[in-house]
Amino acid sequence: MKFRRIATEEAWAIPEQFDAWREIIRKSSSYDPDVFLMRAQTDGGPLSQRLLDADHERLRIMDEAGIDMHLLALTSTGVQALETELAVSIAKLGNDRLAEVIARHPTRYAGLATIAPQDPKRAVQEMERAIGKLKLNGVMINSHTNGEYLDELKFWPILEAAAGLGVPIYIHPRSPSPAMAQPFRKYHLEHAIWGYAVETGLDAVRLIMSGVFDK
Repeated sequence: MKFRRIATEEAWAIPEQFDAWREIIRKSSSYDPDVFLMRAQTDGGPLSQRLLDADHERLRIMDEAGIDMHLLALTSTGVQALETELAVSIAKLGNDRLAEVIARHPTRYAGLATIAPQDPKRAVQEMERAIGKLKLNGVMINSHTNGEYLDELKFWPILEAAAGLGVPIYIHPRSPSPAMAQPFRKYHLEHAIWGYAVETGLDAVRLIMSGVFDK
């Protein structure tokens, strides 16, 4: 029996996202783990080119690896480090572009929508558009937004919308929020070596303890 092989955490990017990140990098004067990753993804090298590609090398690599489908989403941290208006705009643009990519390669790609939790009301509106009109398959949120977690009441409309739409929210790992970051810094534990697991686990446990699933 042949099974389809679907890779479910496949980073993708649009040039406008990278441009917005480069402005953050330009203004940054001290170490920040999110900015560290932004630099690595936007330096114009092979990683940058592969993140921006959906029509050429990515498909070839998928074929070589025996991968039938990628579940694409805007690469972390998505739009969550951006100013609200810019975040809302780039999320919408990213979802439009993602829907276009899927339309070009419907058997090879599915997609998770990007939203700007900075503005929960408009985040819900974009979820409804991305799922209902663009036919994306769920939503990706990169853990905390400005140090705030999804259990905060302000974000519950996003969770309610996901339940109503019948789609998953994928909580993507992110380095620990500023309030808990310092103990991780000594050995650079804030990244995938340890910090991502701690951060995502905290987000999940807070959701459980908040009672949102009972609601």
